[in-house]
Amino acid sequence: RIHGKDEVPGSIPGLGSGKINIMSQVNLIKFQCTVCKRYNYYSTKNKKTVERKLEFSKFCGWCKKRTAHKEAKV
Repeated sequence: RIHGKDEVPGSIPGLGSGKINIMSQVNLIKFQCTVCKRYNYYSTKNKKTVERKLEFSKFCGWCKKRTAHKEAKV
C-alpha cells in the first residue's frame, strides 16, 4: 500500500497533535522540616486531584535524622 501526504502511518486524522498540556495543572511545591524549618525537598503536585497538604517523613541533613516534612508555600 502506498501512503500519500494525507495518510501517514501512526497518525490519527482529526485529533491534532494529541498532546495534553499537563504542566498547567502541576505546580512546584517545597517541603519544610518541622524541626529546623529548613527547605530540604522539592516536588510537583497536581492541584486538581490532590487538594490536601502533603506531609512525609524524610531525612533532614541539618537535623541528621528522619523528621516530618510538610508542604510549604512556594
